[in-house]
Amino acid sequence: MNQDERARLLAASPLFRGCTKRQLRSIAKVTRVVQVEAGQVLVTAGAISTDAYLITAGSAEVKGRNGRTAQVGPGDVVGELGLLLDRARNATVRARTPLECLALGRDDLKAAVMASPELGWTLLCTVAERLDG
Repeated sequence: MNQDERARLLAASPLFRGCTKRQLRSIAKVTRVVQVEAGQVLVTAGAISTDAYLITAGSAEVKGRNGRTAQVGPGDVVGELGLLLDRARNATVRARTPLECLALGRDDLKAAVMASPELGWTLLCTVAERLDG
């Protein structure tokens, strides 16, 4: 998957929808493609991780520590709190079908934000909107 395709997929995600094309390209540069087989766990509740995953193909089940479940698929982001918070995951994400994801690590995102403070502001605004409901 080339960088332009990654940027296009990021742009379709609610988490990155407010980003400019230049900002999307800078994020796309530091993502990596992750393949997960059906039945495998992508994220484990209680584990420490610094990656977030944008699902680009397939579907998964998210099971929170409280027992609630949700289904996620293309365009959904899981693990985004791991980009900002150094604490245990609050849910397990298991692939229902083969998954393809773009993985984004905390250190890579931090470097992109340090290089482009306006990217940090854009993401901060997006997070605030999501919290506001």
